[in-house]
Amino acid sequence: MTLQDSTTLCLTIFRENRGGGQAGMQSVANVILNRVAKRGTDVTTECLRPLQFTSMTYAKSSEIALGPNPTNPADWAAWNNALIIASQAAQDNLPDLTGGATVYYAPAGIQSAATITLNGQTYPFPATWNQAALTFTTEIAKQLFFVEI
Repeated sequence: MTLQDSTTLCLTIFRENRGGGQAGMQSVANVILNRVAKRGTDVTTECLRPLQFTSMTYAKSSEIALGPNPTNPADWAAWNNALIIASQAAQDNLPDLTGGATVYYAPAGIQSAATITLNGQTYPFPATWNQAALTFTTEIAKQLFFVEI
């Protein structure tokens, strides 16, 4: 992994799920690394693939210019966690918490008439996604993870 990859990974996981703690940020890193392995690409390509990680590529995202707030200790703690996770990933020493997931979403952020029922619980589901092409793996930090089949 290049320095650019490591830096891009750190920023992506911080923006995408800093509120999810260690497991939340690590799970985002896992998805990115799983995509890299599946597609034969690199971390920077996956993080900057249009509209895959909206905090990195969607111009209207409130997160697009976000970095750690120098006056917010919680931001700095999350940033330090993101640095550690990116370092573990660069050393190929980051366990996969997601069961090989290549996609995820936060149901609370979805407004859709489509739904999915998992373990007896019904969630909103991204209308543009094909449920038949996904296998649910786990829920981490209020996000649902799937493997593309």
